[in-house]
Amino acid sequence: MNTPTHVIAAAALLSRKDSPKRNWAVFIGALVPDVSIYVMSAWAGATGRMNQELWEVIYWTEPWQTLGAITNSAPLALGLLGVGLWRKWTLLWVFAAALLVHGALDFPVHADDAHRHFWPLSDWRFHSPLSYWNTDHHGQFGRLLDVGLMLAGIAVLWRRFDALWLRIVLAVFAALGALVIGLSVWSALT
Repeated sequence: MNTPTHVIAAAALLSRKDSPKRNWAVFIGALVPDVSIYVMSAWAGATGRMNQELWEVIYWTEPWQTLGAITNSAPLALGLLGVGLWRKWTLLWVFAAALLVHGALDFPVHADDAHRHFWPLSDWRFHSPLSYWNTDHHGQFGRLLDVGLMLAGIAVLWRRFDALWLRIVLAVFAALGALVIGLSVWSALT
């Protein structure tokens, strides 16, 4: 799924009104699994790599694959969750729970680009028949699922928080989500 959907879904599940530190832990935890992608993209852009080379070659090389395995590892996230719950460190267990939400949303919608979610215990990858982006793996449906989940999360967050700045951000994401749905429907009809 797309990073904004991960953040919004984790926030809808784990954030609390009047708990900014907790909410930052949720935000960072939902973002961390994709950080290596952003760093890799910035590095590729800075070194003049082409977009096609980025996704067909560089993505599959080291250190990017190991960084992705570490940040998408369910065993590592479960370990952090366990320590956080055992020590009653709310920020740690909420961070870890957000990591797990991200992984749970990614697992069923990554086809050829699947992560090693069980690293370091296993290098196995679940190659889903459904992709959140790749039309060779029903990406048009995965994209609608992604946007639908994002819009549902936005509705939850809209009711939970009344800060104007946050509602503006949520409205922008909702408008972008509606645009994606509209374009997908238009594409299917034409």
